[in-house]
Amino acid sequence: MAKKNFVIIGHRAHTAADWKLDDICGGAGRLDVLVRSVTASLWKSHGIRRDTDVWLSLRGKPEPDITVHFSGNKIKYLNPDERSTAALIRNGLIKLKGKEGPIETSPGVIMQRETFSDLIGKLPKPVLLNENGEKRIRPEYQTFILGDDKDPTESEMKILNSLEKAKVGETSLLTSACITLIHHFLDE
Repeated sequence: MAKKNFVIIGHRAHTAADWKLDDICGGAGRLDVLVRSVTASLWKSHGIRRDTDVWLSLRGKPEPDITVHFSGNKIKYLNPDERSTAALIRNGLIKLKGKEGPIETSPGVIMQRETFSDLIGKLPKPVLLNENGEKRIRPEYQTFILGDDKDPTESEMKILNSLEKAKVGETSLLTSACITLIHHFLDE
């Protein structure tokens, strides 16, 4: 398990490759938010953060849930642009079709059908990023759970309510910006 883990909930992110790479904002169910978060989580100025993993929870149509795991330690073919990251996800969805997984769809990209509860349950020391949480990010936190542009659903909150809650500041920020700030706090 990585030293730092980021879970991004994609409430509308499609679980089938029924979208075009030119339409990740609409046709893919706001997948743009998730791929920006992958870039913010794994990329640094001259390479990949090998101590970090990203877990995307695709919860949209046609059949939730699919987990996409980007392993910072094993990833290859990841570029710092939205389109190529979306292509890794799309190609993985094609390979996963009709299977449960886990399968490595590209080096360092593992996909499987998995409930949100099972995903959260297997990750170490999770904390929910929440505007009502504590102000400081603590070094002992290992897993950071963030949403897309939608708040967690009632069923998700039943899973997340027992977790500690933290925030990065007083202002509501984009998911990718929160990830950048978390790295800043933990890198110091």
